[in-house]
Amino acid sequence: MALWVKKIQKKNPQDLTQSKWYLTQEKSGTVGIKSIAKEIEGRSALSLGDVQSVLSNLVEVLPVFLKLGQSVNLEGFGSFRISVSSEGTATPEELNARHIKGVKLLFLPSAALKRNLEGITFEVPAETTDTPAV
Repeated sequence: MALWVKKIQKKNPQDLTQSKWYLTQEKSGTVGIKSIAKEIEGRSALSLGDVQSVLSNLVEVLPVFLKLGQSVNLEGFGSFRISVSSEGTATPEELNARHIKGVKLLFLPSAALKRNLEGITFEVPAETTDTPAV
């Protein structure tokens, strides 16, 4: 099965008179916890309710450890961690929490997950193009 991609045109943010065409994944939909739980149920001895409960609890517990500054490693899947970006200051004494510009959640897939994604083929529709919004 091929992963569908589409052609989009993006302007250069440094020079709005220039643009280039790029390929981007064409999203085919969204899968939620219930659909994932149903798939796992069919592969295990657990009931749908048990799987949904585990996944829901994971979603609730994961931020607890991240807020403690810990990296969360789900063996065979990947690891999650918090990344912080801040403004720079001339001296360390000037630097404080107000200089934080943003917080991101980073995900690093495991080697096993990466291997499972190898061999993806791509399909590019000939006439599918999106132009950037002005």
